[in-house]
Amino acid sequence: MRIVVMGGDGFLGSHFVDEAVKAGHAITVFDRFSGGHARNLEHQRGCVRFIAGEFANRDDVLQALRGQEIVYHFVSATNPATSWNNPFLEIEENLRHSVQLFELASKENVRKLVFMSSGGTVYGRQSGLIDETVLPRPFSPYGIGKCAIEHFLNYYHDHGYLTADIYRIGNAYGSRQPMHAPQGVIANWMARILDAEEIVAYGGADTVRDYVYVGDVARLLLQSVAQVSDAGIYNVGTGRGISITELLDIFGRVIDRPFRVRMEPRRDFDNPYVVLDSRRLIARCPGFQFSDFEEKLGETWEYVNLHYRKR
Repeated sequence: MRIVVMGGDGFLGSHFVDEAVKAGHAITVFDRFSGGHARNLEHQRGCVRFIAGEFANRDDVLQALRGQEIVYHFVSATNPATSWNNPFLEIEENLRHSVQLFELASKENVRKLVFMSSGGTVYGRQSGLIDETVLPRPFSPYGIGKCAIEHFLNYYHDHGYLTADIYRIGNAYGSRQPMHAPQGVIANWMARILDAEEIVAYGGADTVRDYVYVGDVARLLLQSVAQVSDAGIYNVGTGRGISITELLDIFGRVIDRPFRVRMEPRRDFDNPYVVLDSRRLIARCPGFQFSDFEEKLGETWEYVNLHYRKR
């Protein structure tokens, strides 16, 4: 298939590109490529087509879409922290430009559009195992923005313009994750340990997340290519909840150097509890099993030790 990956040089996008190339697809990667270099995909130069551009620029996006069969949309200009006190960021930087992408894709006769939503924010304050039948109740601008983008994509699907898949992804972790961003507690903690700074842990036993390995996410996303004519909403999470307190214990077993911890109350924009039921998606991927968390955490630690650069 001819696939364009919007934001394909980022954390999640680059891992998906690697899996899609391995599966034999013709891949175009659309990203900024500052300085003419890829952050995460230089090893794919010559194997994939790179298009540098701005997601906000209509002509740049149109150039990337021409001749493509499937679009994967990984672009996000915000995170839960940056938009908490400025909801207009979600409207201007994410919602507006995503709807523009859907409009252009429909005019270019793209067969399918695949959107990366946020399982950690769209459901809001819930308890228990969350499946796709649970009504989303986002309380943060980030989650509200993701939910609005989902609805606009469903609008284009319902009007017959696009087939669409939506993936509500849990707390992804692994290699290539930005290490000084507010989003991504595992990468953030590892950066602080390498900088000999104390870890700041927000919340405790009452703050629970579903951590899913980025390689598992990338492989599951290929389901959309295998079943192009189908449309659906899918959770991507392991179904295992890990509290901040438990995560600190696991760090103590996996990380091979001492570290200091400062405990702080959970922040206003943090969801207290997210554990995702992914059985709808796993049923479409026979034989798939999620990776062992401690094993992949150890591999991630090895990776950042080799590649980390202090800011």
